[in-house]
Parts: sequence; structure tokens; C-alpha cells
Amino acid sequence: MMVLDIQNLKNARITLTLIFVNILCFFIFNLVLSQESILLFVQINRNIIDNYELWRLITPIFMHGDPIHLFSNMIALLLFGATVENNNNISKIQYLTIYFMSGLIGNVFSLILLPLDSISLGASGAIFGLIGVAFLIIATDYPPLLFFALFYIAFFIITSFTPGINYWAHIFGLMGGLLFGYLFYIRKRKIRITY
Repeated sequence: MMVLDIQNLKNARITLTLIFVNILCFFIFNLVLSQESILLFVQINRNIIDNYELWRLITPIFMHGDPIHLFSNMIALLLFGATVENNNNISKIQYLTIYFMSGLIGNVFSLILLPLDSISLGASGAIFGLIGVAFLIIATDYPPLLFFALFYIAFFIITSFTPGINYWAHIFGLMGGLLFGYLFYIRKRKIRITY
């Protein structure tokens, strides 16, 4: 189902929980704790490599730099997350796997491809994974909307190249989503159709 109504939003409990956690983290780290405390959880490539601070590959998924960054990511998470979560062919565990693994893949490639002193944060790598899965759902179940889906992905990728945006997290998060979308959605449908 491509239209998000109240029932779809009610059924998107994991998506709503992820949004709540992201908003809560934003307020805690920007209003309650000191400004320096956020530096313990964002991706700082040098710290990951020199000090083996591997948590920095996951925790940035819940960190955002300013209200606009948070708002734009949470709107995208609501739209694409609810679309993927409400699809009956994708389990809740698969949904969480897509979200966290796409974010992790985006952050790992950011570690490899960005300079050592780069600092990165945001849920967009994980969200781009959900965009990749939503694209495959549209391409498979709603072919007339394929042009709009391609336009949407092109728009998101092009806007990723604005200054200050970690486009590697976006691109590889999207690729992670396409991979998991194939494994969890396309492949499962092919097997079901065969039988």
C-alpha cells in the first residue's frame, strides 16, 4: 500500500519508535548534556581507526546536527520506513536489519572513503537503505509508479552532493537497502511464485 493513512501509521510501530528515539537523542544531546558529549557518539574516523572506537559506526545513526537535519531525516524515515514496515512480505526483524545494516554499511564506506579527520552523523544512511527497499517494492508491485520512484531516488542522490553532506553514507546506504530488498523481498517473491 503506497498511501499512508492513520491505520498505516499506527501499524508502523518500529518506525515511530525509531523516530521517537532519534528525537529524544537530539534533545538529550542538545539541551540536557554538554555540547561536547555528542562528540563521544558521532563518527570520527581517526578515533575509530586509532582508538578502535567501533561504536562510532552505529551510534551516529541516532545523532543529528541541527533541527533541520533532524526534521528532514524524520520525515523521510516516516514516509519510507512506514512504507517498508507495512509491507506484509518484510518481517519486523528484516525491517530492523535493513535499517541498521544500511546505516552501518554507509558508515563503514564513509570510514574507508572520507579523510581521517572527518566527522559524520545522521540517520540518512539507514534511511537511504529504506528508500532502496521502497524502490524495489514500487518497481515490483506498482510498475506505473516506477518513473516517480526513479525521479525520487535521483533527487535524493543529487541533493546528497551539497556541501556538508556525507554522500558516501547515502550512496552505500542505498546500495545496502537494494541488496537487502533483493534478499528479503524480491527473492522471497520469486521463490513463492515458483512454488
